[in-house]
Amino acid sequence: MQPIQRLAGERAREDARRLAGRRDDAEQERERLAQLQGFRREYEQRFAVSGQAGMDAHRLRDYNAFMARIDTAVRQQRQTVEAVEAEVTALREQWLKSWGDARALDTLVERYRGEERRREAGREQRENDDFAQRVRRGGARDGGRN
Repeated sequence: MQPIQRLAGERAREDARRLAGRRDDAEQERERLAQLQGFRREYEQRFAVSGQAGMDAHRLRDYNAFMARIDTAVRQQRQTVEAVEAEVTALREQWLKSWGDARALDTLVERYRGEERRREAGREQRENDDFAQRVRRGGARDGGRN
């Protein structure tokens, strides 16, 4: 039973490591998204300020094309964040299951150990009782002979 218990514990620890790693990945992806969104806002603000003085059609076309590329990058990054967060959720569920399995095996092993200790204590008590009865019987016979 202990090898199974050990394997279950190792699996739960491995699942926890994978979950922690993917959580770190998710945080990095959220930071990238925030950077892209911040860059977009900053570029939009700079363009608004410089656009007040007027601009030609070529510059407006470049701005719109660049904003479209940034918007595409933001959408793709959002999808990446959502995908990584879904993986984190799945890994968390997997870890909770493996952790629960390991705890259940720990409980089962402890129960078996407790039962074994009780059986051993009962066996020792019976042996002591048997020995005490033999001593009393032997002692009663010896006492009757003297």
